[in-house]
Amino acid sequence: MSSDFRLLRLPEKALNLVIQCMEYTEIVGYSLASNKTKETVKALNLQITKLLLTTEEIIEAHIQGPSSIAWSFYPGEENAGNEPIPVYMPACVTAMRSNVREKLGYLNPGYSIQKWIDTVQYIFSHPVIDYLIFMRETCKFDMNSLMETIGTAKVKEFLFYDQCRVECAKMAVRRFPGISRMYARSQNMVETSRYTDILMQNWDGLILGQGDVIMRMEFDNLLLINSKEIKIRSRDIKDKMINQFLKHWIRGSNPRMEFTLLLFPDGRIFDINAILKGLNFYEAPLDQVRLFTKPATQETVEIMGGYDIRRMDGSVGTLKIEQREEGGAFTFCVWN
Repeated sequence: MSSDFRLLRLPEKALNLVIQCMEYTEIVGYSLASNKTKETVKALNLQITKLLLTTEEIIEAHIQGPSSIAWSFYPGEENAGNEPIPVYMPACVTAMRSNVREKLGYLNPGYSIQKWIDTVQYIFSHPVIDYLIFMRETCKFDMNSLMETIGTAKVKEFLFYDQCRVECAKMAVRRFPGISRMYARSQNMVETSRYTDILMQNWDGLILGQGDVIMRMEFDNLLLINSKEIKIRSRDIKDKMINQFLKHWIRGSNPRMEFTLLLFPDGRIFDINAILKGLNFYEAPLDQVRLFTKPATQETVEIMGGYDIRRMDGSVGTLKIEQREEGGAFTFCVWN
């Protein structure tokens, strides 16, 4: 765009059309010019689908929507001290679209990271931070400072990725109460016995393991989980252990559980007789299809056939086993 183009002097309808043709990096830059430009963008009711905040060497904000953008916030020399450091006033801010290597630099108008996040949330009417992602072995940033940066925004889910260690995860869980879901995909968190206090949290959703991150899970730790929706990738959960898990559920354990998916990457064949041993069950017809809505993600799952068992309080749960290409899968859902 030429510097001689008087954008702000366009009629309102023409201005709105121009803004809607902009990339999201340009839209955010335009909204930073003044309160008037921010309100102009807000009035267009532009939408994003997700907002992610990552903490690694620097802090980054990612938005997903019609176009995916990442903003990187770089500290100045005054923030180069010992760890952990306060979340900083950016000395430099850059933005980059997905699949495009070229970075766009901003002249930061004295905005803190919190102000940048607030602006993005305001103009796109997206008041939540969908994922707060930790990727380093230790948290580089002061947790109290990070809480202030997030401000009043609701954080939906923790993601512990890459090299994140148990100590960092525990610190985050302590400092950010009220988060509803947790996702652990870090090789440093495969030993679930090291964070039983996290397993016991009242999560809406708990996802442990993915891809080459395969969790080690003891039976007692499985019983400690108090989440509504559970997904675990592990080789340790054998047929007998599933059978014991179901018997404990019948007697009252895991009271909040509504959906469980156990994934086994070793390709083993389930022994349905060992899983059902000692259970009073009803085998549903194979052509019977029931739809179940997961409590945390609101995804709909088709349950074809399966085996129904009844809890002491009258609740009915359906278990189903599948042999998938990548390995075995055990599904258990509790009908409300």
